Amino acid sequence: MEYFEYRNVVIESPYSPEAEAYRKLELNIAMMSIDKKTQVIQCTSPTPEDGKTTTAINLAAVYAEKKKKVIILDFDLRRPKIHRAFHSVNDRGFYDYITDDVDYHELIIHDESHIDLLLTGRHFSFPHIVLESHKTLDLVEKLRQEYEYIIVDSPPVLSVNDSTIISNFVDGIVYVIAYNKTKKEDAKIALSQLQKNNARILGTVFANVDVRKNKSYYSYHTEK
Repeated sequence: MEYFEYRNVVIESPYSPEAEAYRKLELNIAMMSIDKKTQVIQCTSPTPEDGKTTTAINLAAVYAEKKKKVIILDFDLRRPKIHRAFHSVNDRGFYDYITDDVDYHELIIHDESHIDLLLTGRHFSFPHIVLESHKTLDLVEKLRQEYEYIIVDSPPVLSVNDSTIISNFVDGIVYVIAYNKTKKEDAKIALSQLQKNNARILGTVFANVDVRKNKSYYSYHTEK
């Protein structure tokens, strides 16, 4: 299996056009939150490898850069990736909270980047049931009291129903599409599924844009 390197350009290359693009993303979300608080933000995409995890970790880095208390929840329970992005061992996490009643405070990783992490831990047999549980909702509500921002990395919409379930308890969704990769029809179908569930789409990020040929790393479009 090919190992994909998730780059946190906000930390690694803070003065790059890519990093600045993620700061613009954070600003756009803030502008949309003037009348309605956006604290729990879901990052998803139509299909795998569209850039939603990279967007999640870089958006979290922008909040950390601004001295905000932020945590990333890896709710991609079938194919977790956040531990790879932060070079962590995924041996304990959300699974232990759900199945063994371990205090979630004991499971949170305090990364040196000033971004907190709650990894998945062991493999779940029925992720959709877990995500719909009162215990999951209770965790998110408790974290709302402790963190200024909660970034939720979730599975691609067309792969499983998990992202639609997650959209029920977040404040908004950053919808990530890979430039020149994501099929137009897939993007339309996935977006339609979220909208039918009355999900609040904050906007669309076009990831993987070549900065040598384009003025910015992505384009960001807010939903009307």
